[in-house]
Amino acid sequence: RDMPIPGLPGVTDFTLFGGLNVCVVGWALLACPPSWRPKRWKAVVLGLCFVFGVLYVVTLANALVTGLVPEQAGFGTLDGVTELFKVREVVFSGWTHFVCHDLLVGVWVAEDSQKRGVPHIAFATVTLPLLCLAGPAGVVAHLTLAQALSAIGGKRKAT
Repeated sequence: RDMPIPGLPGVTDFTLFGGLNVCVVGWALLACPPSWRPKRWKAVVLGLCFVFGVLYVVTLANALVTGLVPEQAGFGTLDGVTELFKVREVVFSGWTHFVCHDLLVGVWVAEDSQKRGVPHIAFATVTLPLLCLAGPAGVVAHLTLAQALSAIGGKRKAT
């Protein structure tokens, strides 16, 4: 069954799900070398995240207010979280959360990579795909790579 989206007559989670793939625009901008990115690239990505954030709040609030979330569902136990994600409306909200949050983390890592002098080719070929497909693994890769490059650079300066 399709979940109507409050405030958007005739629009359902099914029709909006494919639209979440517009996040690819944000990932493509992050993949571009910094000098190739349009002047307002960050505003575009943050604008996408804002839209995803509003959609998340609206759909999650709708699921909570309409009583679709089982009483035993919640974040206090693994069983509670399992019950929570058995609800289609919550799964849609959760996916929207992941799409938004991972893209925001991508912005932070892109900027941090630049500040730390991580070569863009390393960011684009190692860190970015991991961020996009396995969020926290991309953060670990970034922090490890940045630290390793810093340690190598520090040794070069000391000798």
